[in-house]
Amino acid sequence: MSKSTFDYIIVGAGSAGCVLANRLSEDSNCQVLLLEAGGEDDAATIRTPALFSQLQDSPYDWSDRTVPQQHMNGRRIYIPQGKVLGGSSSINYMIYIRGHRNDYDHWASLGNTGWSYDEVLPYFIKSETNETFTDRYHGQSGPLAVSSHSKLSPVSERYLAAAQQAGIAFNADFNGERQEGCGPLQRNIVNGTRSSTAAAYLNPARTRTNLTVISHAQATKLLFTGNRVSGVQYLRFGMTEQAHAGAEVILSGGAFRSPQLLMLSGLGPASELEKLGIDVRMDLPEVGKNLQDHIHARVRCELTQALTFAPLPEDEKMAAARSYEYAKTGPLASNFLEAGAFVNSRPDVTHPDLQLFLFGNLTPEYPEAGSTNRHGIALTAYVNRPRSTGEITLSSADPLDRPRIDPRYFSDPDDLRCLVEGVRWNLKILHGHAFDDIRGVELSPGITVRDDAGLEDFVRRTASTTWHPTSTCRMGTDATAVVDPRLRVNGVNGLRVVDASIMPSIVSGNTNAPVIMIAEKAADLIRQD
Repeated sequence: MSKSTFDYIIVGAGSAGCVLANRLSEDSNCQVLLLEAGGEDDAATIRTPALFSQLQDSPYDWSDRTVPQQHMNGRRIYIPQGKVLGGSSSINYMIYIRGHRNDYDHWASLGNTGWSYDEVLPYFIKSETNETFTDRYHGQSGPLAVSSHSKLSPVSERYLAAAQQAGIAFNADFNGERQEGCGPLQRNIVNGTRSSTAAAYLNPARTRTNLTVISHAQATKLLFTGNRVSGVQYLRFGMTEQAHAGAEVILSGGAFRSPQLLMLSGLGPASELEKLGIDVRMDLPEVGKNLQDHIHARVRCELTQALTFAPLPEDEKMAAARSYEYAKTGPLASNFLEAGAFVNSRPDVTHPDLQLFLFGNLTPEYPEAGSTNRHGIALTAYVNRPRSTGEITLSSADPLDRPRIDPRYFSDPDDLRCLVEGVRWNLKILHGHAFDDIRGVELSPGITVRDDAGLEDFVRRTASTTWHPTSTCRMGTDATAVVDPRLRVNGVNGLRVVDASIMPSIVSGNTNAPVIMIAEKAADLIRQD
């Protein structure tokens, strides 16, 4: 067993961990260790935006599944989570969305001082270099590249025209003054390649002698000196190793792995840990609880014209490959997610509770949906602020066992109602006049499925996660919160959690940009403390 000592140990080199590694190692007097269970992010499939679908259920993915979901016909839902430098930012769809200002003001209203929209906005700005917007909402000198599609495809242009025909106002910037409306999506792509946190934050910092990055290192438990977390034990290539922290250990393993490591280390619901024979160091009953996730359903339709990439003839695909290889241009430089919308499921909603977006190809929503080797589109809707909550629990005391993931999707029936309304919005857009010249066969839910019962059945049968799990190490000031507003784990010293798990409630939109913001803010909190 080897041992080493650092000032800070960061567990997880994902969207948050890479940011922390960069910011904390800016101080040359601090020795920083970054541990990652996965490997390097140097695969062509990671760098090439259009190949993101090949990363799911791959060696770069934890390939998690939920337990059978009671309200989804007993299906086990696949939830991708990055297991590679950059974490999920290295395998995601590269959509850049921050959420609604009310999300963060809600966090602050719960007692989380410093987390209102006006207080977190500077960290969003600090993180990005935005090639399109130069107003007070955006930055031009941050590590993370945020770009716009140079020219919208004919399908995306029709989508935005149909959305406006459906009564959705145009909005050029979902991350600016307002979120409501339809408009173009921004993305984390620069010069035709993915801008993950590994590429944007970690790689530029790896030349620093005070930063050590160890991949293929799976943390198995926290080490304690009295009531202080003093280090981490991890497995690497079958060997047990330890690293010790003079200042802090920071968990950035995401909404599944951070609570798992806490519980394996005796920090969690006492009754559950005792049943597994784990010595309880601190009864923290909400570790692993409050799991929230965005759930989506897709409307799918064939097109009568060859306007998508997947079914192109081989010679055209080869030409696209050559264009990308030599100039990083062409279809392979795109994530095919160019346009979307934020809308309300009913008139009395205070801010959009549905996000819509267009896939510029025909993606399946379930295995029996049939071949996608046809020209077509998928219109996705997901519930922004689900009321259903689930949990992460340990399967056993073995750190190599996967955690038991139970989101309890649709356990609150309002989520089902809301998602059905999202499907109705997408059907209204699909059948707008702007698509009349290219609309083919509606594959799902199918032209005959329009009543409530039929759409509810369709959603239960086909809905899936948008893989945005959050809130399993909830931040708060109440007695049962897992971390305080400075992200310190309650009841122990020398330990913080910095990732999506600390969100008191899920944000109204994609979670990657908010996690990067959380890490930027956390770096300042750590330096201040």
